[in-house]
Amino acid sequence: MERTGAMKAFVIAYLVVLAVLGLFLLNVLGVLSILKMEGQGDPSGFALPLAVFGVLMLVVIFAAAMWPRAPRTPWFWLVGAIPGLLFFLPDIPIIIRAVTSPESVVDVVLAIAVAGSSVALLISAAISFRDARRLAGSSAS
Repeated sequence: MERTGAMKAFVIAYLVVLAVLGLFLLNVLGVLSILKMEGQGDPSGFALPLAVFGVLMLVVIFAAAMWPRAPRTPWFWLVGAIPGLLFFLPDIPIIIRAVTSPESVVDVVLAIAVAGSSVALLISAAISFRDARRLAGSSAS
């Protein structure tokens, strides 16, 4: 079954979230050091949780794009959005500070990407839920 525009937007928003997660993971591992890490201790301790979130996000992306029943399964779109939204939840104060008093262009671009992809993910998940309910109802009759 064909996915609706909101379902395709869901996948695209998740790909942006995954790209930002990949950037954070590379930064934590020391491969790419363009972001300042706040707090005490070794930031590589965050590598495992970031990798787990990455695997969860990949599963959701593949299911949204490939699973044949996804367009007719309303709960999938709401439950699937949870890992992508929870990933950025602890960073809300950092995002606000990056936009209101930026220290570099990279901080502002990442804050805008994070905020935009989170809003797009939330809205597309809600619309996809509605579309899936409509599609499930029309295929049942």
